[in-house]
Amino acid sequence: MRSVLLVAAVALALGGCASPSSEMGAPPSESAAASSAPASPSSAASVSGPAAITVSGQVVDGVEAGCVLLKTPDKTYLLLGGDRAALQAGKQVTVTGRPTSDLMTTCQQGTPFQVSSVQGG
Repeated sequence: MRSVLLVAAVALALGGCASPSSEMGAPPSESAAASSAPASPSSAASVSGPAAITVSGQVVDGVEAGCVLLKTPDKTYLLLGGDRAALQAGKQVTVTGRPTSDLMTTCQQGTPFQVSSVQGG
């Protein structure tokens, strides 16, 4: 949750740098006005991210405190969210969710994976 807030804070801070003419009191340019227009349904669908997938493996603790990983035969995922009671180190689980490889975290291990459901454990 902290990493999501950190990313949001950085995005807000960088958003203020996008249009220097606005700071000087000048009216926004046509390109700036166009960039603030709501996204069309087709572009909104393209930014929704990857489809949900289901993966199985063993839950392990990360090297950083509070980081929970899922080791599969070919990949390691950093589990974000999900039922922490079911995601205990050593348990074999199947999780469904979405990989979010563009998300920065403090865990520094595995591909971030937003968990929507957990089975097993």
